[in-house]
Amino acid sequence: MTMKETIHVAVIDSCEFTMIGLQYLGNREPDAHRDVIFHGFSNIEDFLLSERTWDIVIYDPLNIGSFMITPNEDILRIKEKQPAARIYIYSLSVGFLKFKHVDGVINKRVSLGDIKAMWQILMSQTPKALNHYNVSITTRQRPARLSNEEASVLRGYSCNLKTKQIARQLGCNVRLVYFYKNNAMNKLKAVRGPSFYQSIRWILN
Repeated sequence: MTMKETIHVAVIDSCEFTMIGLQYLGNREPDAHRDVIFHGFSNIEDFLLSERTWDIVIYDPLNIGSFMITPNEDILRIKEKQPAARIYIYSLSVGFLKFKHVDGVINKRVSLGDIKAMWQILMSQTPKALNHYNVSITTRQRPARLSNEEASVLRGYSCNLKTKQIARQLGCNVRLVYFYKNNAMNKLKAVRGPSFYQSIRWILN
């Protein structure tokens, strides 16, 4: 009897429906060669406490329970803890933030068909696979490329924080907070389209 390969997938996302959806997608069709086991974490800190070795880590930097976002620092922390894991960003922030040191980025706005294709690619790129290549599944919208500070400031205002509170959390002065806010709005306006205000809401909420 052939032994099945077990793939452990960590989903770091405070929205539990993300893991439920991915779990359904990953297990809807039985695989004769592998079992895929999902584990959910609401934030990076909880994930880093885990002692398990992970094959795949799926991370949404927007759904972390804090208005401040530091995705590239978080990714490096994940890599330090799980050097063999494949790391993928699955988030509405794809196209608004720039990510480094990841194996792929997938926008949550893509169609179900694209998500199915994404999953097939992820399963072919487990650490035991021979060939790896970067995955990028996005929408046609032009990228805005907000900095972490710019996105964090917008999210801070969406949480009804005052400018001084945001400045204190970011470790900067009030004038710099206004600078980040204006820069963010200008970048978003530069890619303005029918979904301009919806795009802002995705970053904020």
